[in-house]
Amino acid sequence: MNPKGLKKDEYDVVIIGAGIGGLVCGCYLAKAGMKVLIVEQHSSPGGYCTSFKRKGFIFDSAVHYLGSLREKGQLRKIYNELGLNKKVEILRNDPSDMFIFTGNKIRIRNDPEATISEFQENFKKEALNIKKFFDFIYKSDFTELFIKLKNKVFKDILDDYFKDFKLKSILGLLLGNIGLPPSRASALSSAILYREFILDGGYYPKGGIQAFPNALVEQFKEFGGKIILGKKVETIIVKNQTVKGVGVNKDDFIQSRVVVSNGDATQTFLKLIGKKHLPLKFRNKVESLEISPSASIVYLGLNKNYSGVLKDRCSWWLYTTDSFDLEKMYSDLNRKDKPYSNDIVFCTFPCSRDQSLSPPNSECILLIILSKGMNKEFWQNNKYSLAESLIKKVENFIPNLSKSIVIKEVATPLTLNRYTLNKDGASYGWSSIPSQINSNIMPKETFIKNLYLAGHWVTQGMGQGGVSTVAYCGKNVARSITKNMKTN
Repeated sequence: MNPKGLKKDEYDVVIIGAGIGGLVCGCYLAKAGMKVLIVEQHSSPGGYCTSFKRKGFIFDSAVHYLGSLREKGQLRKIYNELGLNKKVEILRNDPSDMFIFTGNKIRIRNDPEATISEFQENFKKEALNIKKFFDFIYKSDFTELFIKLKNKVFKDILDDYFKDFKLKSILGLLLGNIGLPPSRASALSSAILYREFILDGGYYPKGGIQAFPNALVEQFKEFGGKIILGKKVETIIVKNQTVKGVGVNKDDFIQSRVVVSNGDATQTFLKLIGKKHLPLKFRNKVESLEISPSASIVYLGLNKNYSGVLKDRCSWWLYTTDSFDLEKMYSDLNRKDKPYSNDIVFCTFPCSRDQSLSPPNSECILLIILSKGMNKEFWQNNKYSLAESLIKKVENFIPNLSKSIVIKEVATPLTLNRYTLNKDGASYGWSSIPSQINSNIMPKETFIKNLYLAGHWVTQGMGQGGVSTVAYCGKNVARSITKNMKTN
């Protein structure tokens, strides 16, 4: 039996999930002349890189900007090769990020040298070390970084370069983008994150984050690909340790030579394939690997525009206490009574990049904190009180915020799980700790013939670094499939 609207002939490749990794992979394969189908359970493509509308406001679901779009950046090359430069306009903030703490501000500027100067002005005794630190991260090639950092954590680098506790805490705070403290985050992953996302960040698709996956979908279709939204893949059909296709909506079968899963690897193996096809050692590995934390997000639509009131509306890292103890912030995530930390609130202003995201004289703002846990009763009982507490904290930095709110939506780990099917609403796939970034831990080519993985559940030897990393993975998967099909 075949799904309605599908022809009976087989596909070369079926891709499960229209996240950025899956979309990029699909574009390259379709461009190469293959017959490709993408099946996505959500009504919008993009995974975490999506937007939604409420009463004239456009809110970005999770991704707040893109990185690695400099001339020789990872994402820029993909952007140009796929012709996305003709589909979506990219804007950029300067600064892209700003730390706000005890009366001080440090800006992350578009020019790395300007960023270095910002840190040097705030930490004059560490000025020379700051220059050496950023030069090492930004100017070393990947091989050098890999050799020096592959077995270290980011704290090791910070301790090698700096003595000032507050400076180390601020530099470590940016690892919130992969959800780990410096004492646990892979030094290599952290360096890649800094180079490809933090020091080369602030890029924003005109019209909202959704414009980026929409452009990929448009290009994918022009290359001859087909995409189905709102249908869930229930099974990956495996016979004799070789994929034969996928089952959609329980009874419908789509035949394909190759299957690429752009979804959660635990779902891929434990549910879609099933434990009977998995060696016990591999199954135990999948169940034991550590996943990244999730997030709680408050989306606010305001009847006021703060452009004339607040300087440098970009993405703010707000220290809401005088403590710079990142270890405490992350240990708080493991509390059962309060599995989140609001000592630091990430606040982003999308309208500072594109005013068309809100009605005239209005603004949309997102408040984000790291969270954990899938306790439905807890989040139902506490998500709105958590939102109010975050608004109250942020109001110390944004005057009269609570009086300007006309729209308020709240997302929790449960929400992120529902829309992406990521285990426990994990924001960044596997945790980028040193023991889990090796490319052999969860490679793009699996032990099941013609089954591939794409996205942030693939270990590429460098951990996770945002949209550019998963896009790069999608391109590499497409390259492997093309090569293997030619030799078979």
